[in-house]
Formats: sequence, structure tokens, C-alpha cells
Amino acid sequence: MLALDYAGLVGCATLAFVLYLNTLNAGFVYDDRRAILGNADVTGTGPLAQLLQNDYWGTPLTDSGSHGSWRPLCVLGFRLNFVLGGGAAWPFHLINLLLHGLATVLVVHVARTLLPTRAAVYAAGSLFAAHPVHTEAVAGVVGRADLSATVCWLLAYLVYRRHMLHRDWRSLALTLLLAVAALLCKETAITLLLLCGLCDLLCLGQGVKHAGDDKHRLRSLTILSVALLCALYCRLSIVPRPSTAFAAADNPTAHEPSWCTRTLSYLYLPVANFQLLLWPQHLSFDWGMEAIPRIRTLWDARNVLSLAFYGILLAVTCKGIRWRCTANSSVDYAAVATSISLPLLQRLGGSSCQAWHGLVCACHHQLKQQQHQQQQQRSSLQHNASVSRSSCSASTATSAAATSASASVLVTCIAFMVLPFLPACNLFFHVGFVLAERLLYLPSVGYCLMLGLGFGRLWQRLHSSVHRLLLLCCLGLLLGSFSLRTIQRNGDWQNEEQLFRSAIAINPPKALGNLGSVLSSQGRYEEAKLALQSALAHRPTMADAHFNLGIVHQQQQNYTAALLCYRRAIQLRPQLAPAYVNLATTLLAWDQGRQEEAAAVLLAGARLPGHGVRDRSAHEAARHSAYLQLSALHRSQGRSQLAMEVLNEALDTLPLERRNQRAMLHQRLAALHVELEQWQEAERQQQLVLQLQPDEGVAYVSYGQALARNCSRYAEAELWFKRAVELSPLEPSTHHHYADFLEQQQRTQEALGYRLRAAALAPHNYALQSAVADALRLLNRLAEAELWYRRAVTLQPQAAHAHANLGAILQMRGQRQQAVDCYRRALQLQPGHATSRANLAKMNISIDANT
Repeated sequence: MLALDYAGLVGCATLAFVLYLNTLNAGFVYDDRRAILGNADVTGTGPLAQLLQNDYWGTPLTDSGSHGSWRPLCVLGFRLNFVLGGGAAWPFHLINLLLHGLATVLVVHVARTLLPTRAAVYAAGSLFAAHPVHTEAVAGVVGRADLSATVCWLLAYLVYRRHMLHRDWRSLALTLLLAVAALLCKETAITLLLLCGLCDLLCLGQGVKHAGDDKHRLRSLTILSVALLCALYCRLSIVPRPSTAFAAADNPTAHEPSWCTRTLSYLYLPVANFQLLLWPQHLSFDWGMEAIPRIRTLWDARNVLSLAFYGILLAVTCKGIRWRCTANSSVDYAAVATSISLPLLQRLGGSSCQAWHGLVCACHHQLKQQQHQQQQQRSSLQHNASVSRSSCSASTATSAAATSASASVLVTCIAFMVLPFLPACNLFFHVGFVLAERLLYLPSVGYCLMLGLGFGRLWQRLHSSVHRLLLLCCLGLLLGSFSLRTIQRNGDWQNEEQLFRSAIAINPPKALGNLGSVLSSQGRYEEAKLALQSALAHRPTMADAHFNLGIVHQQQQNYTAALLCYRRAIQLRPQLAPAYVNLATTLLAWDQGRQEEAAAVLLAGARLPGHGVRDRSAHEAARHSAYLQLSALHRSQGRSQLAMEVLNEALDTLPLERRNQRAMLHQRLAALHVELEQWQEAERQQQLVLQLQPDEGVAYVSYGQALARNCSRYAEAELWFKRAVELSPLEPSTHHHYADFLEQQQRTQEALGYRLRAAALAPHNYALQSAVADALRLLNRLAEAELWYRRAVTLQPQAAHAHANLGAILQMRGQRQQAVDCYRRALQLQPGHATSRANLAKMNISIDANT
């Protein structure tokens, strides 16, 4: 490879890397949260074998709510990323960035096997590096599946090209291995084998044939066909398939009763995808709902675009095939060989046998042999006219070969663009989306190759340096606009608020609904309310928007409005378990007399089957919370036996692999048995907790607390507390609870040491700072206690009891006026604060004076 080739390759890779550098500062946004942070297969909380049983999002493939996307190799990469990077976002983005750079390098290599000039090759590579439609695949972590599949796809294509030259079985085996790897990254990669077979068929008649060439080609195509059938069988029969029913909001056309509307709308979707490749100005994180309105009539103007698109695509493909067949029937490859000089072969380099002029199947030494034979023929000719006719024949054959090669390249570029898009186009079977930008990452390879092909043909036809400079300026302008749009779009993917705001003009209900949820989580309730109300104005049937609006009303203590929102959300989506939990909580906050109604709501939420829910993990967490709250409600009413029945029912329905949630249920059962003084059963429940969480200090603390209720087992309880401290030395709560145990035994000085350690581990925890102050007060170290109480006040300046505690210690130290000021401040914050009133009364200070 020449220095110029290296420079072009490095330039394209550098462009791809630099344009996406600003993604390294991005966090986990949108689908990343569920696929990474909420996926036990990635975080390592689930067993490694689950990778083969769960989908891309961590849901079992047999679950009715599974997306059905089986990508174990990609999920394994996520898991390694999470372990090595400590769960931070930037290592995930760095790997995506490197994969995009690698894909760009491979696109350049593919372009070298197809395109006529270096200018065409690097035009295709640079356009691929900078195309804005790639931002979702590169800037979004979940786009790793598309990036990995594309890398494997391109590698497999290049390896199979080598197999076509030499019929090397190792190359064929490597091609099949890469095809399997691509399929384990993304389902659409199954069309890779079709592309390899098509390229082999396009080689028919090209180059100098050997005896047995057709037999070897037939053998290769047979192996590819068998491999494709085996891959289809394994994916459809061996790998579990969910009974997935996609929501109408995700793919509304699939739920359209009219056959005409479905057909016209689905025929238009490839056109909409191609428009994004042509003009990637308007991009969105989601194209569901009515982002692309359905075509309901033949008179819709978009039908003209569909006809034009398919007509042009068909015409170009047919013309390419016709050129290909015509050229093959007339080409004289011996004459072609004579027309290619050795200096040209040297300039083309070692890849000349697979370069532009249709010699992808001819070897270099065969060309030399043909040239030698032609020279012998020329020496035997007697007349210049014969030489002239030979030269004319060679020129004609060269032209025919070039036409054949041009047609093959054109068909190959179209195949690169069309084949990987077919499984997701909705024309053969329904998928869970209307349009997904990251799915265009691989088809865009073919699009960029076609642009490079066109650029190369123009470059060859333009001989004037001025015209070529103008052509380069046009390419530079296109690359510049692509680059600026890519950098701008990367900024949208920095965080969820920017991402959702960027899509309001394209998909207002989905964007506003998600934006409202983000603003609510940030405590910006008025902005969240406006966003959610706007979303519902566009689409009143969104259960999530009603649920999130209910949360906003609940946080603002507008309980009546919150109840209406939660009930509407449940009406629209009866399987929305979190809505039941929040509805019950709001009922109790609004009116404590509605405990029975709240209990009925919690029981209904806890017993939801969850058929078809998309996020199984969130659904199970909500059911778990409903059981816990229902048990606590029964316990507060003195119905301990009923509370235990609820917890036991929760254990019966909770999957065994949810160890942490089962441990919490056993802890609650142990606490109930302690209240009933059923010590033996309480101890048995705590032992079950230890079995589920053998490495969790909190479990040992709970067991120690249970044993400490029995005075005869103090020594044994202390052993468990010490074990908890050993297991979790950096957990403040273990030190804090051990200190509580020591204070119960009047070992205040020992307890102080653990109080100080707990406070040092959590310097911003008000309760732990106050506990240190209380311990110092018990030891009569009042000056030190005052310092810790002051520290507690700075942590919670709006807490009345913090000021009252500081006033009490100041009063004990004889600082009367400062104590009075603290008590009055406490009464300003909480007029009915009993301790402050009592202490002021003891000091004969009027409570109402200057408060």
C-alpha cells in the first residue's frame, strides 16, 4: 500500500474519531438506562448463563413482554465494559467511538475493491465517517449492536472476496464464523450470506476462467445456502421466541385494520428511511406514534415518492444487470489483458486482481501469461493492419470489461444498501418500530459507496483541473455540512433533556411525555406539568404521561388531581403496576380513613400478572413494593397475621433469582415474628436472609438485632454485629447499628468510636452527625457535642428539631440567650414544637415574645 493510501485511510479514520469525541462526555440516555443500568446481564447481578436466555434488554426470551432481540455477544461486551469501567458511561462511549472508527477503515477497504479511483474511495470513506444519521448508533450506547454487526459484516465481505480469488477453505470458514458473530450482535446481519452469494454470482464471466471454476463456485454457494438455512433454523426454532405483541404507539400501522393503509404506509417507510440518508437534517430518538402519518388514500402525495423511489431503484438495478450480461457476452479477456500494461498493474498494487476493470477473479500471473502469448502473436503478424485490428479489438474488450465491472459495482452497492434493511422494513413481518435511525448504520455503507462511485465517475470524466477543483469543493461542502450536523446532533445525545427537546417538532407526544418525566425527576414540577399536559393534548391516551402527571400532582400535594391521573393511567393500561402503588400511597396521604380502599388497590397491583409488559424488571419491582406496603399497612392496623400472609404470598410469586427482594421479604417476616415474640421463627427467617445475602453486612446486622432482643443472647448478637462490620467496613449503617447495640448495654465510650466512624463515612448525613452529638452529650463532653450539633444544623437548617437540640446543649452550657434564640428559631420553623416550648417555659421565657 502506498503512502498516499495510508494517508487517506488514516484521514478517514481520524475524521470519524474526531467528530464523535464530544460523545465521551455523554451519560446513559433513553434506552441505555434499561439496556445497561437496569439489565442484570450487564451489571453482573445475574448469572452469566442468562445471556443465552434473555433478550437484549435483560428480559427472558420466553416472556410475553420480551422484545425478541437476541444479541448475546453484544450483551457480553456490555458486561465486560461494565466490569472494567466500573459502571461509568464514558468507557461505553469510547468503545462505540472506536468501533465507528474501525467500521470507517473497513468501509475504505471495501471501497478499494469496488471503486475506480482513490478519490472515489476516500470520498466514500469520509462521507461514511461524517454522516449525521450515524449519531444514534454511535452516541447511544445501545447502538453498539449495529456497530458490532457492521464491523463483522464488512470483515466477512472482505474475507469472502479473498475466498473468491483463491477458493481458500480457511477464508470460507472465517467468513462463516464472522457471519455467526454478526448474527449474535444483530439479527439483521443474517442477510450477510446473501450478499456474499450475490457477489460470487456477479463474478461469473469475469476474469480468466480456470477449469473447475464453476464447480468451486457452486460448492461455495451451496455452503453459503446451507449456512443461511441453518442460521434461520437456529434463530427461529432453537432460540426461544416470545409471543410479542408490540404496542400500537410503537408501530401504529401494524394495528391498522385497513389493508390498503397498511400496504401504502409500509411501502412508504423505505422512502422515509432513504430521505434521512439524503437529507439528515430532521432526526429524532423515536419515530413512533404519528411521527410519520399513515397513508390512508391513493391520492396522498407521498405515494408519488414511493412510485418514484421503487421505479428508480428497479430501473437502476435492471440496467446494471443488463450491462453486466451484455458485457459478459462480448468481452475478450485475452485482449483485455493485452491492454493493461505492467506499469498500470504496478500502480494498482497487489490488489489489482480485484480492482476496477472487472478482473476480480483473475490472478496477476495469468495476466502476465496472457500478455506473453499476445506478444508472440504480434511478432508473427506480417502487416500493420493486423496489429491495428488487434489493438481495436483490445480497446473494445476493455470497454466491455469496464462496463461489466461498473454494472457489478452498482449492483453490489445497491445490495449493500437494501439487503441489511430488508428484515426491518415491515414489508415481510411486523417489527416494534416504524423507523429507527441506528438501523441505517449498515445500509448507509451502500449509500456512501454509491456516492463514491458517482464521484469517481465524475472525477474520471473531468479532465480540467478547474472542474476537478470545483468537484472537490462540492464534496468539501457536503462533508462540512455533514460534520457540523453530526457534532450538533451529538450534543443532543449528551443528556435526556436535550435529547427529548430536540424531538418535540418531530414526535411531540412522545418527546414531551419523556421530557416531563425527566423534569419531574429533577424536581422541576411546574415545567414538568406543562410538558406533560402538552403531551396529553397531542395524544390523550398515553398512560405513561397520565402516570407521570400524577407524580407531579402528588409531589405538589394536589392529591385530588393525582388520584384522577393514576386512575386514568390504570384505565388505559391495566398492567401498569407502579400506578397502583402510587394510587394507594396518594389515598393514604389524602385521607387516612381510606385504608381499606388503599389495601384493595395494593392487593390488585401486587397480583398483576404482567402479561405483555415491556419492562419486566420495573413491573416486578412495583409488585414487590405493593406487597411490602400492603404488609406495612396491615401491620400498622395491628393485623400482624394478615401482614405475614401477604409477605408469604409475595415469596410464593417472586422468582427465585430475585435474591435481594426475597431477602427483604424474609427480613420483614423476621420483624413481625419478633413483635409476636416468636423468637425461633424470627431466627429462622434471619438465617434465610443470610443464605440469600451471605456477603451483605446489612443481613448480619438484622440477625444481630433479632438476637439482641433476647438478653441471654447478647454475646452471640455481638458476634454478628462484628461480622457485619468486617464484611462492610465502608457501610455507615453497620457502624451505626453496632453503636446502638453497645449503647443499649451502657458501653457508651465504645459506641462513640463507631458513631464517629459512621459520621466520617457519611459526612452529609444529618442523622449520623446528630448521633455523634448525642453520644458526646451522654459522656458529658458538652463542648464537643455543641460543635457536632452546630454541624447538624448546617446540614438541615430548616429542621426544627436540629435547632432545638442545639438550644438544649447551649442551655446546658449556660449560654442562655443563644439557647433562647435556637428555641425561637425552632418555633418559627414549627410553631407547635413541644420540646422548644417546654424548655422556654422552664427558662421563664414568653413563648410568644419575638417569635
